[in-house]
Amino acid sequence: MLPLIDRGRGETALVMMHFFGNSHREWLEVIEHLGPAHRCVALDMPGFGDAADRDGFDTRAMADQVEQTIEAMGLERVVLVGHSFSGKVAMVLAARRPKWLVSMVLVAPAPAGPQPVSDEEREFQQAFDHGREQAEAFIDGAIAQPLSPARYRDAVEDAMRASPEAWQAWPRHGSREDFSAEVGVLDCPTLIVVGDRDPSLPPQTQKALVLGQFASPRLEVIADHGHLLPMEMPQRLAELIDDFVN
Repeated sequence: MLPLIDRGRGETALVMMHFFGNSHREWLEVIEHLGPAHRCVALDMPGFGDAADRDGFDTRAMADQVEQTIEAMGLERVVLVGHSFSGKVAMVLAARRPKWLVSMVLVAPAPAGPQPVSDEEREFQQAFDHGREQAEAFIDGAIAQPLSPARYRDAVEDAMRASPEAWQAWPRHGSREDFSAEVGVLDCPTLIVVGDRDPSLPPQTQKALVLGQFASPRLEVIADHGHLLPMEMPQRLAELIDDFVN
C-alpha cells in the first residue's frame, strides 16, 4: 500500500492524489472543509512525500499502486480525485473500469496523451536541484493566489524532499506518455476544475486535450486562480466537490 491518511467516514471514499512534486499534505485544508461526513483518503504517490523511497514512476506503475492500495483497503465505492500529473494517473486507472469507481474529480489534470510543456518549464524541471530557492520558485510559479503559511511551507518542503529519480521521470518520460487511445472516452461522471491563470494546464489545454476523453464532463473554470487550487482555494474546492458527489 502507498502511504496515506484516512479521515472522516462515509460509504464513498474520496481517494485523493497530489500534483507533481508534492504530497498528501496539499489536500489537508480541503479535507478539513469537507468535514467528517466525507471519507477522504489522501495518498503519497511513488517518489513523493512519505513514499519518497518507492519506485514505479511511470503512469501505468503509479496507477497500479493506487489500484492496489484501494483494493487492499477494501474500498467498494470510490471517487478518484487527481491533480495535475495524477489526473493522468486517474484516467489510466478509470480506463480499467474498476467495479469500485463511482466518479472522478480532476483538478487541472494532465492529458492522457503527451502534455504540452514549454522548453523553459521542462528545462527548469530537469535542472531542479531540490534546494529551497528553486523549490520556492517552483511553487511561486504555479500559483495566482497566496497560500496559507502552513501550506506554502509544506509545498516547498515536499518539493525539496521528493525523490530526484521520480522528479526527473515526469519531464523526461511521464509527461510524454500517450494513453489517449487506451483511455478512449470515459463514461463515468467527471468534474474538471481549472484556474484561468493556470500556467501549466490552463482552460484551453483542458478543452483541447482533456475534455474529449469524457462522455459528459462538467468543467468549472475558476477566475484569478492558478495551478494549485487545493491550496489556493481549499474551501471553494471543497464546496465544488461536495456539490458534485452529493
